[in-house]
Amino acid sequence: MANSCLFCGANGAGVLTNEHVIPQWLLEHLDLPANDMLFQGVASSATDTLIQSPRIHSTFNFVQGHVCEKCNTGWMSRLEGVARPILVPLIEKERTIESLALEEADIVGKWAVKTAYMHSWTSPLKRPVQLDQLKALLGDGGKPFAGVGVFGMQSDFKKQSAYFQTGFWPQLSKLEEKRFDGIPDEAYKVGLQFRHLYLLTAFWPNPMSVLTLVKDLHIPIFPVEEDGLPDYPLDLTVGDGPVDQLALLTKWLAVSHP
Repeated sequence: MANSCLFCGANGAGVLTNEHVIPQWLLEHLDLPANDMLFQGVASSATDTLIQSPRIHSTFNFVQGHVCEKCNTGWMSRLEGVARPILVPLIEKERTIESLALEEADIVGKWAVKTAYMHSWTSPLKRPVQLDQLKALLGDGGKPFAGVGVFGMQSDFKKQSAYFQTGFWPQLSKLEEKRFDGIPDEAYKVGLQFRHLYLLTAFWPNPMSVLTLVKDLHIPIFPVEEDGLPDYPLDLTVGDGPVDQLALLTKWLAVSHP
């Protein structure tokens, strides 16, 4: 990557800009205070305890410096423009995810993926999403990489915004037995929350395996599968922490193996 744009690969003096990880219009919409502090920590997937000192800084200074001006002010800006009027009613729970038309769902899906990738590449986790998946989004006609899924829910919230990335993957066999086999390095789950709107971007590299939802929890946004995706029942208890609902949405998306 060096000093190249994450999306198009452009490099050179003056080419790169600082792209807000959370778009500026959304920061303004959330009406965050000027002294708002963003907490970024890395926790063990097994114990949920911090394994390194957290990084704390202003939400308004949460930027990614490897996006070129052409991408920043071009297709990315246009994506924000078409996504904003769809996202705001979802964020405020003035409309439901289920009410999205296919074209609207495609826009929300691409926006969620782009925003998740910005978080992934700016987090202290050191497990960013693969560059070829960022490059798939390039341009107005760019689409999420094959096999990427976007899911959502709407619920109450304790924080205006939150981010949760995990390597925890429940795995199911044909007999619906839970398995916790090895996790491919390419697999990822990135959860985002903006007020009432919770979004999850996920990828499992084996095309023979299928992303599998928790029944009555995950709402598919992108892509919309004609036959739907499999689901499984799970009795979930939500904790009282500020990101517990987002963690629940993110962690318990599963994968089924043939």
